[in-house]
Amino acid sequence: MRSRELSSTERPRRTRLLALVPFAVAGVLACSLATPADAAAERINACGWNKSSGGEHAYYEHCATNTNVWIQVTRWPRSDYHRCVGPGRTVLDSDATGAWYDSNYRGGLCSHPGDTGP
Repeated sequence: MRSRELSSTERPRRTRLLALVPFAVAGVLACSLATPADAAAERINACGWNKSSGGEHAYYEHCATNTNVWIQVTRWPRSDYHRCVGPGRTVLDSDATGAWYDSNYRGGLCSHPGDTGP
């Protein structure tokens, strides 16, 4: 069986199309693989204290889904305080300079998000 020879106009067109295949495959792989990894990295970085940026107040992201915990919030020039936070994002005071989970304050767990203490 003999193969058909390509004409002079078919050869360059086929070569150009074959040259695009690796780029198309790379593009599809980049789109399908980059999104989950980027989302996971962003989620990991967001847990805990997040300083203010872009006009947004600082916030504390509590990443556990089944607990309420006490965090200590530092402020300047006002004094520090404790706050009960539930799962998800809790927006903090505009003068907040830091926040972290405080397992030593009342055992670390709390019942009512929004409660505050000294």
